[in-house]
Amino acid sequence: MGCLKSLIKKILLLALIVAFFAFGGYAFVKDKIKQYQYPPRDNFVETETNFADFSAVSGDYQLYRSFNFFGYKKINAKYLPTGQKITIFDLKDENLISVSDFLTGEIDEKIQAVLNKMKDSIITYEDFEIIEKGKYSARNKQIPYLVYKASVKNVPFKEVIGTFALYSNMNDEQKVSSKIILSIVDDKAYNPVIVKNFATALGF
Repeated sequence: MGCLKSLIKKILLLALIVAFFAFGGYAFVKDKIKQYQYPPRDNFVETETNFADFSAVSGDYQLYRSFNFFGYKKINAKYLPTGQKITIFDLKDENLISVSDFLTGEIDEKIQAVLNKMKDSIITYEDFEIIEKGKYSARNKQIPYLVYKASVKNVPFKEVIGTFALYSNMNDEQKVSSKIILSIVDDKAYNPVIVKNFATALGF
């Protein structure tokens, strides 16, 4: 009797799956995901003010949402002429890293651990080197940044260069939180102007 019940449950589950695909369920879900990730630009600007004011960001940057990454909300900007991607992470608070770490010099010790936590893959960096530090003058805020080079572990001869910038503002939970602006590209394809123009267009 138990085997029969188990068989019936499997048949019903299979029937539900077939019906889901047959009646457009997959297409419906896929469309809903796309609507969330790629809303109209004016809607994006209006709803993502907890990150920044994106109204002055050039149309060359495609703005879109991502699903939560290890509990951190993130959004993205893709520079359409070259495909370079910029990601902003909302860390929810300032415990992991803060703007003051740039002032005290602690950023030099914290940066690699933070990057390893933020990456979308299991690869890690070797031969990590900070090659530049500075500040972007956004519309009404100074955003400290650094540029680093590194080798990618387990990928022979692969070198990347990245821009790591940081600012703090109020998030949607009405708490001050650190926001990381991160762009990582192949060493040969790096264009610092792409990140600079994006960061300096942000308002708060």
